[in-house]
Amino acid sequence: MSAAQQQWIEGHPYLEKVAEFQRTINKAFAGLTPGTVCMPDWNRIVEQYEDGVPLLENTGAALNHQSVAGTLLLSATERLLQGQLPEAVCKAAKQLIEYLKASEENRKAAINWVQSGNPEKPPVAVGGLLRVLGWMAITRTLAPVLSMYAEWRNEDHWMRGYCPVCGSLPPVAQIAPGGTQPRMLACGCCHSSWRYKRIGCPFCENDDPEQLAIFNIEQEPLFRLDTCHECNGYLKTYLGEGDIELHLSDWSSLHLDALAQQQHLVRKGCSLFEL
Repeated sequence: MSAAQQQWIEGHPYLEKVAEFQRTINKAFAGLTPGTVCMPDWNRIVEQYEDGVPLLENTGAALNHQSVAGTLLLSATERLLQGQLPEAVCKAAKQLIEYLKASEENRKAAINWVQSGNPEKPPVAVGGLLRVLGWMAITRTLAPVLSMYAEWRNEDHWMRGYCPVCGSLPPVAQIAPGGTQPRMLACGCCHSSWRYKRIGCPFCENDDPEQLAIFNIEQEPLFRLDTCHECNGYLKTYLGEGDIELHLSDWSSLHLDALAQQQHLVRKGCSLFEL
């Protein structure tokens, strides 16, 4: 655990269990090397990219990574059982392993379901655990591709309210102090980040200042909730510059989702965690 994460947990002890689960997952994937995935021909994805098609849905990319990611997912889930897990998680992991071991087609189906973003009809009855581990497997497998994609894509051209990699809606944003930097949105699934206009709701595209509001949180000066009266959605917004990986990770601010619910706001950003 980093010093920043340790300090954050000490100030927010109710997040300790989810933080421990994150550490256990990271440990399960540590040292595992995924198979190689071919780099896309960027010229073949331009047209769909400009039309707003995320990378994982862009047919020109021809990623064909499902088999490699599925194998990594199986290996990590097997290693997960070596750690100290709650009984319910241990049972779910065993069920997932049994499904993944059955065939390569099962492993591909698991990855395809995770990417689809469809919370219904998971291929195996442990959808929650599959989503968490599946996204980790996908991002680890595609790490070189995603790094190159981030350099290739035109940030100022995308400027959409959904993730340029997987198409998910963002649960978290960042606005750096000083007001000169663009607002960044962060994906709760593949952990990508991208620019978005300073004023406007990424969920319904409402940009009427009269229909947008800021909910400041006295006990949490590093965050605020940017809310929209049009769709009743909200965006957890980090107001700092340091420890980006921690503060844009979604799990580290789950207590703000609980606060938003108390204000009768609706979580529209995609999250791997249920309250």
